[in-house]
Amino acid sequence: MTAKNHVILTDEDIENITNSKNSLTKRIYERLMAMFLNNELIPGQIFNRRDLAKQMGVSVAPVLEALVLLEAEGFIESIPGKGTIIKPIKEQDVYERIILREALECTAARLYAGKPIQQHKSELMEYAEKIDQEDYNALYHLKTEIIFHASLVNLAGLKTLTREYLKAVRIGMFCRLNMLRGINHRIKTKKYSHLGLVKKLAVESSGEAEKIIREHLWSGYNHLQEQRIHAI
Repeated sequence: MTAKNHVILTDEDIENITNSKNSLTKRIYERLMAMFLNNELIPGQIFNRRDLAKQMGVSVAPVLEALVLLEAEGFIESIPGKGTIIKPIKEQDVYERIILREALECTAARLYAGKPIQQHKSELMEYAEKIDQEDYNALYHLKTEIIFHASLVNLAGLKTLTREYLKAVRIGMFCRLNMLRGINHRIKTKKYSHLGLVKKLAVESSGEAEKIIREHLWSGYNHLQEQRIHAI
């Protein structure tokens, strides 16, 4: 749970979970992450590390350290003779990330099933309803969806699990965001809802909670594929 007895994670909560405070490298990492999710850095783009350090007003060393973390997580890659490139998004990347999310979220669901969800059901439902009213393709929707699912995972009470989940889901959302780049089509009838998810998760059975989360995740993945097909 979060320190202030709220369930929806704040920016401060996420900083504490990811240990990004009091570390220049981590602060640069978070700034770069924000640039990815704000479409300031896009797949295929080549950038110069020294120029990036100058833009941020820091030395090259912490920028290099942050880029090592991002390369390990799959956001960028170093190409001899070219420099650092934002890793192009492939269909397999999206599929692998949904598999990883499934493993982490289903594990968390087994731990928070029952009382944790029931205690915070009102707050979760209020936030879920807000998400469901947003444009599915909009950047702010992706951000609020990350917060919502990370907040659910955090109910399991394991900081390491939440930290690893945030890593996995952010690159997954980056993949999704860039796969939808240039797609104006929007499916108006959603095949899943976050409000409905919260209502279903208020169960006592850990196995049932795991099943509900799994179905929700794959509904979202299938919805993304449907959007892409309709846009062709």
